Amino acid sequence: MSVRTSAKFVIAFLLAACVGCGTSNGGTDSNVSVPAGDPPFAPLTTSWVIDNAGVLEKETIGRCDAICQQLQDSGIAEMVVLIQPGVEHPNDYATHYGRWLKLGEKGLSTQGGNNGVVWLIRPDADEKMTYSIGRGLPKLTSSHMVDIMNSAKEYFNFNNYDTGVLVLVQETDQKLRKLYGGKKGGNT
Repeated sequence: MSVRTSAKFVIAFLLAACVGCGTSNGGTDSNVSVPAGDPPFAPLTTSWVIDNAGVLEKETIGRCDAICQQLQDSGIAEMVVLIQPGVEHPNDYATHYGRWLKLGEKGLSTQGGNNGVVWLIRPDADEKMTYSIGRGLPKLTSSHMVDIMNSAKEYFNFNNYDTGVLVLVQETDQKLRKLYGGKKGGNT
């Protein structure tokens, strides 16, 4: 093979190897935009629980907020509960909201980041509960989340949002602690 042919081969090989190189995010969606037609995202202020529908008692917000804060303090996860009417694209909304907040973003998931959980509660919808889990919590599966939702659904069906949200938060906390031990990455 001539030098010229070898050089062409090497260049062709490098070009083929770099397809998809650059600013790619490894095939993950990094969208942080509010889905079209949905309400604007609410910033976190003094609580991990945001009740934009006015359906929770202050005591419930305080109890749930304390549990969420303990999860963060333990380094296990950052959990937000957003009660938001008017959301038409709940899955995208919950996921984009978590990204927009940079929830659980402490680095790559392999370095202990992306450990956020968003519970989106829609009082005006038939399907009232939606969740989004960050990639840094691979042990927390959809099966776990469905079990948690099943524990809370009757409360939501009867408009008992205080108990429903408290059940979601408590059971998510218990499951995360069981899966991750006293701190993120711990074994059980």
